[in-house]
Amino acid sequence: MSINPKNYNKEEFIKFLLDNHVDIVTIEKFSELPNVIKKNNNTYYMYIYVTFYDTKNIYYTYELNYYSNELIEFLFSSKVFNDVKYSINNLYCDLLNSRNITQ
Repeated sequence: MSINPKNYNKEEFIKFLLDNHVDIVTIEKFSELPNVIKKNNNTYYMYIYVTFYDTKNIYYTYELNYYSNELIEFLFSSKVFNDVKYSINNLYCDLLNSRNITQ
């Protein structure tokens, strides 16, 4: 078994989604998310962490969030999903609920 974690920037992750045949609606929803969130005079940058597990059953886990280097903290509670659509939807909903984006 091997475990291969990788950080992505937004553009790299979109390419990853396209290469892995994720549906276009999910990719478009992700593309709409901002790269940076400003909150309470702090800057949070998009954080994308994907882990590839090469086991008998190959799979990925996804952690999407925003991270502040100055505060050394995430904007939202950290959540890891096995489904990229859930991970993107979760981040999208967190941003909506916190009023960092609008529909």
